[in-house]
Amino acid sequence: MYNPEQPIFETQPDSTVKVSIGVEENPKSWWQTLFFAWQITLVDFTPFIWAGMFVSLAGLPDTVVPVMIKTCFLAMGIGTLIQTTIGNRLPIVQGPSSSVLTAMGGVTATYGFPAMWGAVLVGGALEAVIGFSRVLGRLRKFIPPVVTGSVVATIGFVACKIAAGWIFSSHEPIFLILAAVAFLFALFLKFRGKGLLSQGFVLISVLVIGVVISSIVGIFDWGKVFAEDWFALPTIFPFRNFEGIPSAAGSPVVFTFAAILAGFTGYIGSMFESIGDYAATCAVCDQVYRVKHINKGIFAEGLGCMCSGLLGALPVTSYTQNIGILAATGVASRRVTRVAAVMFLLYGLSPKLAMLLACIPRPIVGAVFLISASMIMFSGIDVVISETRDVRGNLIAGTTIGLGVMMPVFFSTTGAEWAASFHPFLKMFVNNNVFIAVVSGVLLNIVLNMLLKERKATETPAQGA
Repeated sequence: MYNPEQPIFETQPDSTVKVSIGVEENPKSWWQTLFFAWQITLVDFTPFIWAGMFVSLAGLPDTVVPVMIKTCFLAMGIGTLIQTTIGNRLPIVQGPSSSVLTAMGGVTATYGFPAMWGAVLVGGALEAVIGFSRVLGRLRKFIPPVVTGSVVATIGFVACKIAAGWIFSSHEPIFLILAAVAFLFALFLKFRGKGLLSQGFVLISVLVIGVVISSIVGIFDWGKVFAEDWFALPTIFPFRNFEGIPSAAGSPVVFTFAAILAGFTGYIGSMFESIGDYAATCAVCDQVYRVKHINKGIFAEGLGCMCSGLLGALPVTSYTQNIGILAATGVASRRVTRVAAVMFLLYGLSPKLAMLLACIPRPIVGAVFLISASMIMFSGIDVVISETRDVRGNLIAGTTIGLGVMMPVFFSTTGAEWAASFHPFLKMFVNNNVFIAVVSGVLLNIVLNMLLKERKATETPAQGA
């Protein structure tokens, strides 16, 4: 019988984190609430990076970036409010999903922008249905940690490739010098800074080098920033008839089965990342991790992704970096997270702020993003080795990561002519890192751990003389 209060673990994991303000508690004053909430938004202030990564993967014009930055902030606010109100009600921030955006980049490049939005909406609806139906516990056996970790590690490799491309996107020495300075400054903040300086190293280093120093040396375009309004209301499907995107003309959304299937592989990776994030959040908040946290959390996440699609934003997922804030501060108040959600909404209502972030020179953003991309990669590897290693696991992880990373490289270089003759769906498959990683990992897990599972040795009764 289904019991939503049933703990996931037989023994509650020990946590060294001391909670100063619990999930159901509130700070003593509104000023403290605002400060803690603002701190959350500074650490989770990364939509401008994910929007740029998606545009690069999808081959879209840079004019898309500022609009998508704005909509991603709106989606973060809405998704976080949904999660903390009707979801699992843990202090979890929802933000752009690297798993889904990587998959959707390939969908957009192959089937166009309208088909991508169709995949976003249907994928979000399917995720909500999965959470509502309570079947996720049964599906977990098809994607164990070795598969999930391999997919995340593959995403990290893709992110590193994007970061490197941004760093060397300009051959002018001044851009490369500032990129190197930003990289070193970010490392200094991360490992020598204290509190907010360390936790907000991405935002602080990008703003100091990308805005202040870039303005001093004359490479920051303030004209574009001044031309934008301070405030603008959001619209549904803002990319309809968007200038510079021929495929966006006409219907704002198209439902294509192949695009939906390819996009949903990203949702699969996102869901299982979130399950791990829920466990970590409960651990640092001194909460028992229960079945209801998974089902309600995934249901709310799916609803958030559907709202993201309507707003023209990237699908959302639980933000792992927010768990670091909870652990560092001991402030687990749900009210604080909700106030942070409102702040994200306010960020999304300002086109001027979005353009400010979009105008930061790409090499500088890439240099700082390289650190985050590397951390994503090794967070996946950490998941892979969290279980007892054996030959089967090593084979699954090695093959999944190898195919996920190198197959698109082959079919975009040596095998490009061959790939040009493929059906559009197959062409997208061989160039979509997340799709390849999820399919390869799931199939290998089924073959090695289910069909060819190791048989337990049985003792043969001794024969009497």
